[in-house]
Amino acid sequence: MGDRDFRFKLDCAPRDVTPKALSQAVSAFARILSAADASDWRISRMELHSIDLAAKPVVVDERTERSFATLDTITLLATRDDVSRDEAFRFSGVFSALSDLAKETNANITVSSHEAEGTFTPGVLTGINRLLIRGSRRSFGHVRGMVDKVILQRTHRTLGLVDHVTRSRVDVRFGPELDPIVKRIQVGMEVDARGFVRADDGELVSVDAEDLEIIADGHRAPATAEDLEGIISLDFTGALGSVDFVSTLRETHDHGTTTGGGR
Repeated sequence: MGDRDFRFKLDCAPRDVTPKALSQAVSAFARILSAADASDWRISRMELHSIDLAAKPVVVDERTERSFATLDTITLLATRDDVSRDEAFRFSGVFSALSDLAKETNANITVSSHEAEGTFTPGVLTGINRLLIRGSRRSFGHVRGMVDKVILQRTHRTLGLVDHVTRSRVDVRFGPELDPIVKRIQVGMEVDARGFVRADDGELVSVDAEDLEIIADGHRAPATAEDLEGIISLDFTGALGSVDFVSTLRETHDHGTTTGGGR
């Protein structure tokens, strides 16, 4: 391959490219570059009617070589039928974006890097998604955080939350029944989402919301044991009973007040 760039092509006829497919393709292309620490590369090819995209580095240095190595790794995964669970999880965001595009278009996605070329077929992506689903845990719970994204479309309903406990980003999906609440939500608001929570290796990834609550501006409900579970040690009283622990706190407070008053 002569040009040192990364190319991304959706193998479908221009007449089959919908606005949604175009948006998903650009998103998947950007996800792959981000995974390779190449978000600052420049677009070197852009044919949107047939979705044929490419990007190349501004300079070639050690960082660029590492980016190409990662892009080669992602590209070669399309040529293998023995992708491991760890490999799937390493690039889970990439595969999620590619899968959304494949579901929308039912088309192959061909990618080529410096030393590799491969095609992600809908079947290949289905197999990788099975690995991701088997490796994740799903349970009923909730997450509270600040909204950093609101998408309210007929076929795409998602909130982006920054968890106020872990500071990690969580995607919250919801159905049309929650549209009236979502229409009142703005970026920067605090929201509590309850529903089926999906976690990968202990880290929250997404919530399929059944209820959304907007937390009043300037007010945050006190943290509950559920919020703090796993964040602090349950032995924070220093092995004291609850009565002794509260008494110690009161004595410390009284002592501090007396000392402060004598200054």
